[in-house]
This record gives sequence, C-alpha cells and structure tokens, in this order.
Amino acid sequence: MAIPRTPGGRDQALDRVLTLALLAGCLAVAAAAGLPRLAPRVEAPAAVQPDLTVHVHGEIVRPGTYALPWGARVADLVEVAGGLTADADPGLVTAAAVLTDGRTVVVPGRRAPEGEIGRVDVNTASERLLTTLPGIGPVTARRMIDGRPYHALEDLLRVPGIGPARLEALRPRVTL
Repeated sequence: MAIPRTPGGRDQALDRVLTLALLAGCLAVAAAAGLPRLAPRVEAPAAVQPDLTVHVHGEIVRPGTYALPWGARVADLVEVAGGLTADADPGLVTAAAVLTDGRTVVVPGRRAPEGEIGRVDVNTASERLLTTLPGIGPVTARRMIDGRPYHALEDLLRVPGIGPARLEALRPRVTL
C-alpha cells in the first residue's frame, strides 16, 4: 500500500504529527502565559484579644481591680487576688463562673449581717446564694443558673417562677 504524499512530496502522517506538535506547543505557551504567578503565602497574625478587667471586693485577701485573660473564671480571680479571707463563705462563691469584662465580684463573709453583703450577681452567684433572695427556692435558683447569662434584669422574666411581682421584689437585691 502506498503512503499518500503531499504535493511537495512529504508524508501526510508526518504533516499531522508536526501540526499536532506545533499545536501542543502553542497551547502550552498560551497556558503558561495565562497562569497566575504564585505568590508566597503570608498568614495574618492571630487577632489578640485584650484582657478583661474585673473588680473583686469583700472577703478577699487583696481586693481590687485585675486584668485576666478571656475565659478566666471566678476561681482564677480569687487566686490572683490572694485567696479568700478566713471570714469568707466559699459556699457562696461560684468558683466555676466565667468572668466577663467590667464585672464586679463580691465575696461574702460567713457572719455578714443582712444588707452588708451587697447585691447578688445573678450571672455568677451560686445556687445557695440565690436561695437567700426573697421568693427564690432551690428549683428557681437552678432555673436562674440554667438561664444565664442575663444582660438586663428584665431577662429574669424568662425564668419559670419569676413574674413581674417577684422581679420587683428582687430588683433592689440583685445585679448583673
């Protein structure tokens, strides 16, 4: 069988191979020219959160204002402030409560007379301390803890067992 030749005498098969090679080369150059240049990857530094500032007073060795890292708990604050005094009632301190910026923590004493403890912080108080409030028993205290955090005293109305009348009775005795 004879191989067909072009008018110039070349093989058609050779022409096809050369055409395909030339086409492949052109495509490679076009593809390389169209690719974006790879820049080195630069990662932004992690956002640094400033410390939160909290104040502690009451039956604490070194009352004052402290800067603690975000996520710190009342136990961390007590440790930084030198611990509880001998007159402190640790059962009224919720050591596991997470602190928030601008918070004031009052550490009550065992023998503190009525009215000297100050307002009860509904976001950090223990169940035992909450039950010292008028009309709050263990069940409602547990519901109050489960409903945290509160951003306004009116948020307590979400707690089953606390209605408008009870909120008004609590208002002078509680804080956020």
